[in-house]
Amino acid sequence: MKVSFFKIFAAVLAIFIIGYAGFQAWTFLYNPYKTEIAVTYSVNEALHVNGIAVRTETVIEDQYGGSVSYIHEDAERVLKNKPVAYAHASADTVQKMERAAELQKEISHLEEASAGVSQLYGSSEFINDQIGNSVLAYSYLIASGNYDEFVTTKNDLLLSINKKTTITGGENKFSERIALLKAEYDELQTEINSDEANTVTSPKTGYFISSVDGFENVINKENLFEKSVSEIEKIIDTDVITVDEKIGKIADNYKWFYVISVTPEEAEQFKIGKNVTANFDGINDSVKLEVYEKIEDETSENVIVVLLCKTFTAEVASIRQINADIIFSTISGLRISSDSVRFDENQQMGVFILDRNEVKFRAIEIVHTGNGYNIVKWNQGTKNALQLFDEVFVGGSDLYAGKIID
Repeated sequence: MKVSFFKIFAAVLAIFIIGYAGFQAWTFLYNPYKTEIAVTYSVNEALHVNGIAVRTETVIEDQYGGSVSYIHEDAERVLKNKPVAYAHASADTVQKMERAAELQKEISHLEEASAGVSQLYGSSEFINDQIGNSVLAYSYLIASGNYDEFVTTKNDLLLSINKKTTITGGENKFSERIALLKAEYDELQTEINSDEANTVTSPKTGYFISSVDGFENVINKENLFEKSVSEIEKIIDTDVITVDEKIGKIADNYKWFYVISVTPEEAEQFKIGKNVTANFDGINDSVKLEVYEKIEDETSENVIVVLLCKTFTAEVASIRQINADIIFSTISGLRISSDSVRFDENQQMGVFILDRNEVKFRAIEIVHTGNGYNIVKWNQGTKNALQLFDEVFVGGSDLYAGKIID
């Protein structure tokens, strides 16, 4: 009888221990409450469009042939009858000039590095940071497809490596490399100077653009408003082809139009005089635009929207046919999950947050609804309002203000 009692007691004890261990594991592994952190978030109200840049332009004819080197950068203002370019007799003179410019930069970098014995570059760690930054710049250029900056980045990297060689006492053979590069540079300069060059002057005062695409005589700021909607749409859809046999062109003004075709519903967002922002494909900076005019007629169901731009940079000057995101407004606030929205006993919309171990209710005002999330107004510093980095309940039941959660 005694044996049976101990067996039963042992079995009950084992069940208790197993149950207690299971309960502890369950409470440790299973959390009935799920939370997330409120973070700042912005979303644009935007429309993706395809359009064309319209300017009044005068083409600079090529009267000489050969290769062309430019005196002015794109978007620079030039005066009538003043030089804008040189037409070289030899077809490869411009390539020689570009190579000479690269050599000059490399020579300058090597001379700077070789002067390290008498100059203070700073610590080895500082040079290591410069090398690391140059390597990161290479990675960024590859990822972004910006191959135009490769030469500059390469020279910066070489300069940092050469400085490292100098301050660490490595073998310095810069003088041999410099002498070799200078010999090539001098030879190129002799060939460049012997080539005859004719001066090309500007036919009018305006803003220089080096590229010509054939649209210059097709559409401009004056005849734009004489064309039908369907005619403008056809021009927008026409492929742009660079015309190589021209020197360049002169835009009469820094102001230009970006012209797009949109549906009547989309056109309602474009109020005359309204300011919008454009993010053009391939252009780094956003551009401000003003809704200038809308064109409608029976030739198309769509509406032509004419946007005025007063920004004229080298990047913008190269635009002709291009896609853009037109941004009407930006909505900012705190981002929360759609599942976090609750109602209190007064049917006021809000969220429950965990403040230390206590549940608290915060009323919210939704300003934008997205896919599975909401953006709510951020009343900074306001008591009892949702704040940045608050821990918001997304999952869990039986939540109420004042509840203590261990």
